[in-house]
Amino acid sequence: MAFFSAKNAGLAFMIAAIISIISAIIVVAGYMDNVAYGVVLAIGAIIGALLYFMYGNKVRTGAISEKIEILAQFVKIVGVVTIIDGIFTGIAPLLNNAGADFVALIGGIILGLIIIFISTKINDGKQTTGDKLIWIILLIAFVICLILAILAIVGGCALLVVSILGGIGVIIGGICDLIIYSFMILMLTDSEVKSEMGI
Repeated sequence: MAFFSAKNAGLAFMIAAIISIISAIIVVAGYMDNVAYGVVLAIGAIIGALLYFMYGNKVRTGAISEKIEILAQFVKIVGVVTIIDGIFTGIAPLLNNAGADFVALIGGIILGLIIIFISTKINDGKQTTGDKLIWIILLIAFVICLILAILAIVGGCALLVVSILGGIGVIIGGICDLIIYSFMILMLTDSEVKSEMGI
């Protein structure tokens, strides 16, 4: 399973982050009638992408090496990015002559905080029933994301007929997600991690 190594997973995170940044810039171009609205959405996406990039670099270089820590930090990053996305998606409508999207704003913050809380329970050194539940939830979530990654690759291949660049971008993103979530599933099912979480 060398292909799904920490080094390759970290690199996949970094590539996915770069793709997200490029996509965010393209989004701005799609809102030429309201550049400010597009810029706010793009800023949120870019901040999130930079966090993923830095995390990926730490995994790739071995700065984060303990398996349980790699898993916990990943979940934490997802939580932080969820909050950031909720905030920027929520306030962006204010620049489009509309009220704030409080559902996205409050929902993103609450969901993000829950995910961050879960991340703190992963490597708190305790093995509880809650840890077992978290392990099951993460496994289901990672498997779903893995399936979506495969579907994205297939969809990207179909998109090549319409747009070569668009199709290639989707395929690369799908491959990155395939590597990332395969790696996370391997992390989660590792005997050391399972023992840490009381499985």
